[in-house]
Amino acid sequence: MRTGLLVALLAAQLPLPAVAQEQPPLERCIFFSSTADSIKKGRAAEESQEELRESIDKWKLENGISGPVTETPQRPEPKPYWRSSISEDLLLTPDIISDTAYTLCWKGVVSPVVCTSGSMVCW
Repeated sequence: MRTGLLVALLAAQLPLPAVAQEQPPLERCIFFSSTADSIKKGRAAEESQEELRESIDKWKLENGISGPVTETPQRPEPKPYWRSSISEDLLLTPDIISDTAYTLCWKGVVSPVVCTSGSMVCW
């Protein structure tokens, strides 16, 4: 009996196995994109990037994300207003890639230029 009690007391003093210890949280990511149009490519790209920034900031505020996040440029799918898809010959190259956003533009139907910007946000 004493041996069983001694083993139980020793076991109670041992550290928990590594599996039971707190693990760092897994990184979570979400993709954002925004589309804007204009007469000129530079303005449409700028507006889509501004709207992307506003969307990310609003999401962070609404979800209480206050810690560090990483924003990585990610090529978005075009979001055409009047077409069902964008063919390669309509794309206005080169694409615009910054530290935080990937922007691609194409010839629009009503507006001369339409751009979509995309970013992967991880926290």
